[in-house]
Amino acid sequence: MDPVNADTILKRFFAGSSHVRHPESLLRYERVQCHLRDYLEHGAVTRLAAAERELLELERQFGTAAPYVQVMGARELLHALPDFLAAPQLLPDFHDRLAQISVASRLAQWLCSRRLVQREDSWGDVVLTRAAAEQARRSPAL
Repeated sequence: MDPVNADTILKRFFAGSSHVRHPESLLRYERVQCHLRDYLEHGAVTRLAAAERELLELERQFGTAAPYVQVMGARELLHALPDFLAAPQLLPDFHDRLAQISVASRLAQWLCSRRLVQREDSWGDVVLTRAAAEQARRSPAL
C-alpha cells in the first residue's frame, strides 16, 4: 500500500482523468474536484473515528491548509465517498451531478486497482459507494 495523503491521491486521480478533451467536461471535472475537496474538509469529518478527528483538530490548530487531505489517506478518502453521493452533497446541475457520480465511482475502483487500500478491509466502503451511486442515479432530480 502506498502511504500517500488524500491530496496526492486526488491529484494523481484527476491527472489521469485529464484525457477528457472537451472544455466543458474539463470544467465540470474541476467543479467536482473542488466540491469533493470542500466536502472532505467540512463534511467528511463526521465519518472519521475519534482518534482521526483529534488528529485533524490538531492539524487545524497548527493552521494547516486543507488538513483533511494533508493528513488522511486512501482509506479515509474511500470511507468518505458514500456520503459524498448522498442527497445533501449532490451537485444541483444535472451534468455536474452525473460527473460527480461517475467520479466517485471511478475513484473507489481506482483506489482498489492501484492497491492504495486493502480490498478486504475496504470492501464495505466500495459496496456502499456503489449503492450510493446507484441511489444518486435514481434521484428524482436526475
